[in-house]
Amino acid sequence: MPRFFGVIEAAIIVHDVKVALGFYVDVVGFEKTAYDVGPRAAIVKTGPRHYMGLWEPGVWRSNYLSPERNNRYFGQRPGQYHLVFGVHRDDVPALAGRLSQAGCEVDGPMPHGDGSPHLYLSDPDGHAVEFWGLVE
Repeated sequence: MPRFFGVIEAAIIVHDVKVALGFYVDVVGFEKTAYDVGPRAAIVKTGPRHYMGLWEPGVWRSNYLSPERNNRYFGQRPGQYHLVFGVHRDDVPALAGRLSQAGCEVDGPMPHGDGSPHLYLSDPDGHAVEFWGLVE
């Protein structure tokens, strides 16, 4: 059986990387990394060894694949994604407040079946974002 390490990077297509960075770094609180992926893309750190790529249309490519394979594997337009980020359950109320204060329409905190608090909202590109309150 493979030894999995969980999701290391989720990558999404965004309309404007500066707007996406403003949301994910300035509002949510993720950390922008120093990875140089060009002016129309960015990598943010979402956890100790977890990342999210923010790519404008047509930027997300691999130098190792043919154009046909690039188009198959890498999205080239913003679409509907559902991203779920783990956050310490004690931080969920403050995060909900920060998101609301920034003008986001937030649903929650609300308990799930296991009692953990969850938040739901849309990012500036319409991706469904969920924050799941966990205990370390």
